[in-house]
Parts: sequence; structure tokens; C-alpha cells
Amino acid sequence: MAVGVKLEDLVEIVSSVLQTEDMPLDELNEDTDLRNYNLSSITAVELIVAVEERYDIIVPEDDLMIENVNTIAKLRELITKYISE
Repeated sequence: MAVGVKLEDLVEIVSSVLQTEDMPLDELNEDTDLRNYNLSSITAVELIVAVEERYDIIVPEDDLMIENVNTIAKLRELITKYISE
């Protein structure tokens, strides 16, 4: 895991962006498919914007795809990729 990219922080960001009250936070893990919790192409971009602000990174347009953020593990990989640059 990259320093500064904690699961708890990502769960907080995801639940905030997806704005779902019935998301079982205690059952949410790195491999949970977020499309089952209202993740759409629009909310995927909102999620990327939220992590850009939180981690002070810029994600290029080429990576603005739902497939890059449909699980917390993939979201963490994306963040780590740009923190490292």
C-alpha cells in the first residue's frame, strides 16, 4: 500500500461521493464492485476529482474511466500511480 493511501480514507471518499446511506461500510472491501452502489460514469469523474483534491494529484483524461475506479483497489492503484510521479 502506498504511504498516505489508507483504506479508511478511500471508503470515506467513496461513500461521500456516492451519497448512499445503505452502503454497508463494514462490508465494503477493496474488491467490492462500486457499480452496485450507484457508481456511474458521472460519479466516477466526481470520485476522481475528489481524490485529486485529497491527494493533490492530477489524473489525465485518458484515465477518466469507470473501469479505473470501480473498486477501491483500482482507485488506490490510480492514486498511487500519480502520487509516485
